[in-house]
Parts: sequence; structure tokens; C-alpha cells
Amino acid sequence: MKLKTMLAVASLAVATVVASGCQNTVVYTQAWYDVYGNHCGDGAPSAGCNFYADGVKVIASEDPYYYQSALYYGDYFYTDSYGFGQEYVGYAWLSPTGVLYNEWGNALNEDADKDSRDVISDVAKQEKAVVTKVGKDFAAKYALSEETGVQIAKTLNDWATLSKRLKRARTDQDVADFSKRLYGVGVDKAQGALDSAKKGDFSGIESVNKEVATYWGTSPETSKAILKSWYKNELNELGVK
Repeated sequence: MKLKTMLAVASLAVATVVASGCQNTVVYTQAWYDVYGNHCGDGAPSAGCNFYADGVKVIASEDPYYYQSALYYGDYFYTDSYGFGQEYVGYAWLSPTGVLYNEWGNALNEDADKDSRDVISDVAKQEKAVVTKVGKDFAAKYALSEETGVQIAKTLNDWATLSKRLKRARTDQDVADFSKRLYGVGVDKAQGALDSAKKGDFSGIESVNKEVATYWGTSPETSKAILKSWYKNELNELGVK
């Protein structure tokens, strides 16, 4: 198991909460509506069924697969929200949900030249507010300081959106930087602990967990509970209890 994979899992855990608008449930349980306001599905959004109850349309950063998004230039054909065929030429990301997003993150289920949100800066402000709310809720849940909770949420959201913002793939240096920002632990030490755990030696994992706890200003028991909630399947495979 690589640190990049673990960061992706952790970022998805927080990013899906951000995408759900600070609700207690993640985006996979989101109710979706069509352009006419009719309830058309639950779970992940789909082409034409990607509006929230208030009539606002999903954007790329709110898609459950955004953490693996990548833009490709091409000639795309899609069906708009009203059932008409449309063509879009340019950079876009086709999500596994079937929703096509342009390079600005707008879902192309209406005319390609219309924004999903009125102003891009408004979206950025909204995202910041939501990340802050999620961070505070996260802090309250685990009895962390608000500053720590917000920093964790911001770091994970930054990781989830890195490729989109920089328009390039994540690098090993990115992994190292974000590992240090998130856990307060160097990537080499963290990866070494994971490799040792695969061989049955969990002392490194315990040592890293204590460093994470110190960095977050909490107890090893709390940091372990958080990490287990993010990486339950991965750590179970390693035999970590």
C-alpha cells in the first residue's frame, strides 16, 4: 500500500463530506434532481440527473470521483439537461458517473458556454466556507482543536483538488509534502512503517501514530481511531487492530 493511495482514501473521506454540503452523510447518499426539479436518483450524480434540491447543478469538485479526475482534449458529444444532443470541443473530464465536466469544472448538461455557478470566485468562497465547516465538525467529533480540524480538512481538500488546480498529475514530491502537512511525519518513515507492517512488525506503525497524535495535539488513541476510520480496509489487510 502506497502513501499516495492512503492520501487519496483520506482525501475522499473528507472531500465527499465537503461535496455533500456539510451534511452528516456523504455524497453517495445524495438525492439528485433533474432540471425540472423532479427527483431522479440517489447516490452519485449522473448525466441529466445532477441537480441539488435547490436547483444548483453539481460541479466537478463535488463529484465523488473528483480525486481521480484528469482533463483530456477532445470532441465530446453529450445529452444536455433537456434531452438534446450537444457537442463540446476542448478540455474536459468524463467522470465514471457519466457526467462530462469542462475545464472550469462545470457539468456540461446545458449549453456548453453556460457556467454551473454564476461566478467562479463565488464557488471558491463557498468551497472555503464548506471546508471550514467540515473541519470544525471533524474537530468536534474527535475532540480536536478547531484549528487542527480545519487544517486537516483543508489539507485533504487541497490534495483532492491538486491535479485540477495545477493541471498536472500528482508527483512523489507532492506525496511527501502532503504527508508532512497532514500527518507531521516524513513520507520515508511512514512508508517504512507500512512496509514493516506487511512483514508483521507493527512497531513502526505505533511509532508513527504517536507522532501523528502529537502533531494533531491529541492522544494516540484518538489519532488511531481517526486513521482507522479513514483506512479501515487497508489497515485490516495489514492486520492492524
